[in-house]
Amino acid sequence: MNYILLIKCIISGFLLAAPIGPVNLICIRYTLSGGRVPGLIVGMGAALADALYGSAAAAGLSVLTAFIRHYNVAFRWGGGLFIIYLGFATFCATLQNTSDDKNTGRNLYNLFAGVFLLTLTNPVTIFTFIAIFSSFGIAMLVTDLFTTVLATLGVFIGSALWWITLTSIVCLFRNRVTPRVIVRINKIAGIIIILLGVASIVGL
Repeated sequence: MNYILLIKCIISGFLLAAPIGPVNLICIRYTLSGGRVPGLIVGMGAALADALYGSAAAAGLSVLTAFIRHYNVAFRWGGGLFIIYLGFATFCATLQNTSDDKNTGRNLYNLFAGVFLLTLTNPVTIFTFIAIFSSFGIAMLVTDLFTTVLATLGVFIGSALWWITLTSIVCLFRNRVTPRVIVRINKIAGIIIILLGVASIVGL
């Protein structure tokens, strides 16, 4: 039964990561401007947060769910404002040669941490997990610490598979996109991300 649990959790992680949102747009933007590595860094930050929420959903942590419900407005504002900030940063972004950037390692770390926190402050994530886990009957398969860890691993693998797929697709077209087009994509993505941040704050 453990392999069934793992497969269901991998599918759950993939389905959660796939819908287009601010993190997907940020991933596309960084992949276009910097290549596969920055795009994957964005994705892995989101995948780690997904895995943590997945473990909470698998373990049926009602206390965490109640906490998120109680502070839902604070989560919405915190996450929404951060999304708006990332939107402005994306809109104002200029092309740079990342291989010549002395702070590339630090920048990638900050990028990873930022996306991790962004995904973690989205209260919709935990409730989406609860809905998906319920529909797949995953909660009934999680009976002990081992199966909880297995479920967490499955969610991470599924989410990571989506980000690997997305960055691979974007990389196929990256060399065909001119720098001017990338700048335009940054501006369009920036505007969309800002609007998503506003929507998050107002609860749409």
